[in-house]
Amino acid sequence: MNDNMKKLITSLFIISLTGLVACKKNSTNTTDNTVTPTGNKIAPDGFNFSTAKTVTLNLTLKATNGDPLSGVVVSVYNPANTSADASIFKGVTNSNGILSAQISVPASLTQIIIDPSYLGLLRSAKANINGNAVTATIGGATGYSGDIVPETITVASGSTSDVSLLSTGTSIVFAYPSPYTSTDDAVLNTTQFPLSYGVPKYLETTSDVISASLLKYVNASLPESKPLPTTHPDYIANTAVSTLNVIAKSDVWITFVAEGAGNLNSLAFYTYTTGNPPATEADIKNATLVFPNASGLGSGGGLSAGNKVKIGTFNAGTSIGFILIGNGWTGKGVNVNATKFYSDSKLNPETDATLQRHTAVLYDDVHQLTLIGFEDLNRQSSSCDNDFNDIVFYATSNPVTGISNTGVAPVDKASDTDGDGVIDALDAFPNDATKAYISYFPSQTGYATLAFEDNWPLKGDYDMNDLVVNYRYTFVTNAQNQVVTIQGDYNVAAAGASYKNGFGVQLPIAASAVKSVTGQQFLDNYITLASNGVEAGQSKAVIIPFDNSNKLISNPGNAYFVNTLNTLSKVQGTTATVLITLTSPIAQTTLTASSLNPFLISNERRGYEIHLPGYAPTDKADTKLFGTNDDTSVPASGKYYISKDNWPWAMSFNGSFVYPLETVKITDAYPHFTDWASSAGSNFTDWYSNTASGYRTTSNLYLK
Repeated sequence: MNDNMKKLITSLFIISLTGLVACKKNSTNTTDNTVTPTGNKIAPDGFNFSTAKTVTLNLTLKATNGDPLSGVVVSVYNPANTSADASIFKGVTNSNGILSAQISVPASLTQIIIDPSYLGLLRSAKANINGNAVTATIGGATGYSGDIVPETITVASGSTSDVSLLSTGTSIVFAYPSPYTSTDDAVLNTTQFPLSYGVPKYLETTSDVISASLLKYVNASLPESKPLPTTHPDYIANTAVSTLNVIAKSDVWITFVAEGAGNLNSLAFYTYTTGNPPATEADIKNATLVFPNASGLGSGGGLSAGNKVKIGTFNAGTSIGFILIGNGWTGKGVNVNATKFYSDSKLNPETDATLQRHTAVLYDDVHQLTLIGFEDLNRQSSSCDNDFNDIVFYATSNPVTGISNTGVAPVDKASDTDGDGVIDALDAFPNDATKAYISYFPSQTGYATLAFEDNWPLKGDYDMNDLVVNYRYTFVTNAQNQVVTIQGDYNVAAAGASYKNGFGVQLPIAASAVKSVTGQQFLDNYITLASNGVEAGQSKAVIIPFDNSNKLISNPGNAYFVNTLNTLSKVQGTTATVLITLTSPIAQTTLTASSLNPFLISNERRGYEIHLPGYAPTDKADTKLFGTNDDTSVPASGKYYISKDNWPWAMSFNGSFVYPLETVKITDAYPHFTDWASSAGSNFTDWYSNTASGYRTTSNLYLK
């Protein structure tokens, strides 16, 4: 907005809280009354003031035998927030186990978190961004490769490597299998597998092959972060089998499949005569460690899916129970005094008997094995997710019929009701083949921000608060990573102007590619819509969420400067929720965040569009305005919306943006803005998000 006019209106407002309706910008005034930025151009030619970058993701998911894992829903996170509702992208692997995507992230980001949320694969894998790309494989023979960064292990202070020294506080005598007598003796300590990984020396030389079909069964039976009492209550019913019951003399092996835990858990086993289970912990005299650290490679440990241990030869009439030692691995040994959970429910610490079950035991007749899943937290704790997959392993025997399957619940064989290639357990719409999952930008709970100056083609005062729009997109997408519907939620955070500004978004698709648009908020009558709800007369699909910000937010008495003055109370506006239904599904790679083209409509003059630097106008823009006053747009060269001093009229942020107070230049609110701009975005990429000393002049920011 014109700086002198803003100061005039602000002064009048301080004198009186009413009577400002006559103070307006003069739309025909071509005199530059604004403060000229000091020094040379604020930024080098060609810089478009983008605070984000597009990262190309090339991801492959494989089973340990190399089979592609298709239909896996993958979430991507900013490492700063990995809560379930904070994913910045979702996609599904194709028939070759590949997911290719374009993901918008803050320019300051150097890593992302890739979470397949699929048991048998490395979870929440950290990956380096190299040259605006991430290329990675998760799974396969090595567990991971490419840009994946393995998780490091912190060795507990004062911990010991001798398990026997940690046994004094429990009646159970824990030991490694004979002939091993200590952690130093029983655990590998090599360059590939240092002691801190907790990989036992007594693994079988040949690991089992974990097939894609077995992993589907596992993920259908024990889906990540989904409570088993809801998905498969029969698995943990009081009558369900919770131990292994040997019915013929057998060799028995335990094979590691996956772990979905945040803890470095340890696994041990105990035995008793079938039908005579232990009544108390004291009834278990001895327990043998199977996996000192039941954590996957790259996830705090060194186990790979398929690693197996022969736990012994057992006579008929023997029952085998398991003990999960919660966070028992210290990096040097096993703390057997840590909280323990047992296959025999009555031994567990919950006071509610209905919550004492900690194992799910399932029989897989296809792969001829008994699958076991453990829950590693007290089930009366609010932090327990009850998914029973914190350690997942299976038992096999020789003879194969040596372990009873009588009364053992059958494994879920991964039904896909709608036949779209995504199993029901992972499908957000299991009965609708046209939809598979929901992705959000910037996240399910967060908002991205657009900040505008509205005086184009004249310079403004660069407080970047004439219109501030917070927005979120919800993409409903099918199993082929094609978008079916888009929901845009738009709310006005600030309107530091006297103009009546509207807001639009151009999509990178033809107007005819949209079936319908609903939810726009109109106050005035200068926008004409086509029958499908897009703006009429446009070759590309253009939606107008609101034609006048006053429809969504306004000060009492319609005074100017909404949420930009500390002298006024903060106003909460309403949200324009716009639903766009597409005529046919469109590839997710077409509808990326950076492909959407938002713009301000200045003071209800439809031809006065203000876009982000470098973004072309719509068909409705008055192109005669380019190159006039302070604008230096050259459409033939793809140069748009940059001033003579290389200032923008609009900026975009992938998250929240604390904008300056009225008439305060952005350089006076953010000391490193100039450093960032003058370096063409190379330096101080976090100039707006970093709250450390020297990054913000808080007295110049709107902080209500």
